[in-house]
Amino acid sequence: MAQIALAWLLHQPQVTSVIVGAKRPEQLADNLAATQVALTADELAALDAVSQLPAEYPGWMFERQGEIRRKQLHDAARAGAGPRRAADAQATRDAGRSPASP
Repeated sequence: MAQIALAWLLHQPQVTSVIVGAKRPEQLADNLAATQVALTADELAALDAVSQLPAEYPGWMFERQGEIRRKQLHDAARAGAGPRRAADAQATRDAGRSPASP
């Protein structure tokens, strides 16, 4: 198990070194053997998927705001309006809503 974890780390382009925590010579030998493990693209993708951390603030907020803006631009393009006109139209719609309105 440790060999796969270390091999995955060694395949990461942003990782420049890996520190092992071996206490015994056999652990060190097992950890060093990770340099001989070649992971396939599918294996790397699977390991990336299960080890991905949830987005942290403000990253998730930027993504969410980007979705709203992309929808506005898409709707404007479909309506034949430019991005500025679409944003103005949205602001006008938002201004007409009461705080209790959905």
